[in-house]
Amino acid sequence: MSSRALRRAQKEQEEKELQEKLAKWEQEEEESEEEAAPKPQAKPSLFAMLGDAGGDGDEDDEDEDEDEDEQGEPAPKPVVESTPASNPSKRSKKKKKKKSKNKSKTATPQKHATDSGLDEIDQALLALKVTSSGKKGTDEPLTPAISEETQRLFSALSIDTTHLHAANEMKKLFGRTALQHADDDEPRQRQQQGIAARVNGRSQPGSRLTGLSLRRNIFIQGKEEWPRATSGGLGMEIVSKNDDGSVEYRFVHNTSYQETQRQFQVCVASMDPERMIQLLATNPYHISTLLQVSEIAKQQRDNASASDLLERALFAFGRSVHSTFSSALSAGKARLSFSRPENREFFLAIWRYIATLCVRATFRTALEWARLLLSLAPEDDPYCMRLLTDQLALRGRSPESLLSIAESDVLERSWKIPPNLAFSTSLAHLRLKEPVKARSTLKNAVREYPWLAARLCKELDISPIPKPVWGKEPHNDYQELLCRLYVLRAKDLWNTTEGTSLLVEICYSFDEPLADGLDPYWLADIDALDLARHVILSDDQSLISLLDTSVKERYTSVSDPLPPDDNQPSYDMASLAGPRGQRSAVDRNQLLSDLEDLRRYFQSIDIEALVGGGLTEENLVRALQEGGSSLDEFRRNSERFQVVRARLQDVGVQVVFQGENAEGAAQEEGSDTDE
Repeated sequence: MSSRALRRAQKEQEEKELQEKLAKWEQEEEESEEEAAPKPQAKPSLFAMLGDAGGDGDEDDEDEDEDEDEQGEPAPKPVVESTPASNPSKRSKKKKKKKSKNKSKTATPQKHATDSGLDEIDQALLALKVTSSGKKGTDEPLTPAISEETQRLFSALSIDTTHLHAANEMKKLFGRTALQHADDDEPRQRQQQGIAARVNGRSQPGSRLTGLSLRRNIFIQGKEEWPRATSGGLGMEIVSKNDDGSVEYRFVHNTSYQETQRQFQVCVASMDPERMIQLLATNPYHISTLLQVSEIAKQQRDNASASDLLERALFAFGRSVHSTFSSALSAGKARLSFSRPENREFFLAIWRYIATLCVRATFRTALEWARLLLSLAPEDDPYCMRLLTDQLALRGRSPESLLSIAESDVLERSWKIPPNLAFSTSLAHLRLKEPVKARSTLKNAVREYPWLAARLCKELDISPIPKPVWGKEPHNDYQELLCRLYVLRAKDLWNTTEGTSLLVEICYSFDEPLADGLDPYWLADIDALDLARHVILSDDQSLISLLDTSVKERYTSVSDPLPPDDNQPSYDMASLAGPRGQRSAVDRNQLLSDLEDLRRYFQSIDIEALVGGGLTEENLVRALQEGGSSLDEFRRNSERFQVVRARLQDVGVQVVFQGENAEGAAQEEGSDTDE
């Protein structure tokens, strides 16, 4: 007989002996169980009989026995090519004792849970004799009860950080192929030109951005070509935890960052872009410098560099946030005070980045950033994001986000629902296949703002314009401003068959001409400064001309447009220079030279005669044109003069303009000065 036949015969003999032993053990176990208890027990698993040959499998055997009890029949016995373990009856008895011991331990809690109807958490609390407040004998909750409308506000403002990255939206729109092509082009893109190339690649010794730190930023994914350097001293801390569950944070500057901020102010006063770029090269993650150089690149039509610098600024903010900020932001509970200059830089960076995202047509990402900006100060809304969020939601294919914001009770009381939201919510209902709500919402909007409906019909070339809204026009600059803001941005959203048909239907549904809508209740509570900030940052000269002159005069700084009345700086820039006389002679001489240039500029446009004859915007524009200047240049030089004068006063130099034939424009403080 061959060796193969011998092995086969031996194998069959071993299997036969194993089956006989298993049958004998099962018979003995059944007899012992019948004597011990009337209730039949589950049969032991075949794998348990294998002992060490199958490994230690007590837990697996218990699970298998439980499955058999539930199904009511044992699992089929497979044929196992292995030798049985020694003393299987002892192992089986040991397993039975273990199971019975576990059953005795769990019997009492299970019975108690069944009788009382409590779950495991309640049982644990009862066992510890602790109430939900942490005090015995009291029923007070751990945290104050949050009202339903506050919970709805948090839900409406909750941020999904995955939507903050434009690459995710690009992947959804165009697939992974587009991103793969972008990765293939990355080596070529790293050979940057313009301003971005001049401020990249200069790393600090001992500092590096690892691949993990580049990817795990909640705001912006870092880039390999960015400088390897620290944030320079930017941080974040908790200011307070409010009763409604929200948490107020603030960005903070350490001493090193404050010194860089002082150098930035000197660069602003010099009005020299080269000095600003040099400062950024040595401090690659200084926020104010990044924002200012980004604007310089934008003016030079270097949009790629401008966008890159904005992303780097947001990346620096993401590196510096508090450890709890991300979770609070996701829950809609993170707050920042707009009165602090350090926080306002974050607001400004987000606004400009939203504009960049809109140019790229990544509207879903722009919407999430707009909601983030809104969630930081929802009731104040210093940038009037309520005038823009609705269009981003509709373009970003997220009408439900618009409805959750517009229907929030807290925001409705704070905002009084502006005209654009009243009209856009109708489109949101229409896209969600809710025609009844769409009609009722639009009817209320047209009744309250007929001049906006008339302008919308005109822009959509609806002819003839429905009689109930025909001839309705805005009655003041604020109404005209709101009308232009919405119609110019949203007319293409209405320029569809469904949208136009709905608008015409609702406008014709009124039996008689509507009222003029002279004083809608929302316009009575509008904050002129917030609206002006929104318009100025939109950079539309036709809209800026509609703002009040007193508000426009307050716009003197591009890096901090229209600071609020309750401005709360955390530190004094003048104190950073130290005691008088310690500032370097080079900086002082540079400031004196800048002051001399400013004196010549103001004398070239005869500013003294202009002020004496009555300073109006019309006279100022005419005088600037005659002097070969412009309103923008005059604004920049006015800002520059204020900074230079303040810096000179810090070192004891009193600035005095004495007329065209004056020999000097600045004198040491304490000397005799004839004004």
